[in-house]
Amino acid sequence: MSSKKTPMEESEPDANLAITQQQDTDEESELNDIADKVAETLVHNPAVLERVMNDPGVISMVQHQTSMFQGPLPPPSMLADYENILPGAAERILALTEKEQGGRLSSRDTALKGEISKDTRGQWMGFVITFTVLIIASVFAWRGNTVFAGTLIAIDLIGLATVFVIGRQPKTKD
Repeated sequence: MSSKKTPMEESEPDANLAITQQQDTDEESELNDIADKVAETLVHNPAVLERVMNDPGVISMVQHQTSMFQGPLPPPSMLADYENILPGAAERILALTEKEQGGRLSSRDTALKGEISKDTRGQWMGFVITFTVLIIASVFAWRGNTVFAGTLIAIDLIGLATVFVIGRQPKTKD
């Protein structure tokens, strides 16, 4: 028994390869012909395209959907998708949103308390200064220096009125 191959046996793989390549080329050519005929039919008859696009199988192959949302939470359908991909993800997203909202509310609450504290402190300081000036003016008036006492009171009242009027005007941004 000889292990030598005849020229016919050696050329068989090459022939098989050539046949396979020819079949691929024929198949591709046939697909191109079909695609051309479909495209031509759709261009000349748009009603066919409309009917094809109403087929659920075609819709699932062709449809591309983009969705957007604005706000702290995604819409329920998107939350369900997250949950399907990663169990527990929806709960984590809700917890994260609640934590972020709590932090935001805490910041606002702190800022509001600071504003109220500043206003209260300013009112008390204004009261103490006014009361002190009135006591000093009363002492000067009691000692007989009524012009100076009247001047102190007038300056005090003008200063208070100015502070309240200017302090209440909205601040403009540059």
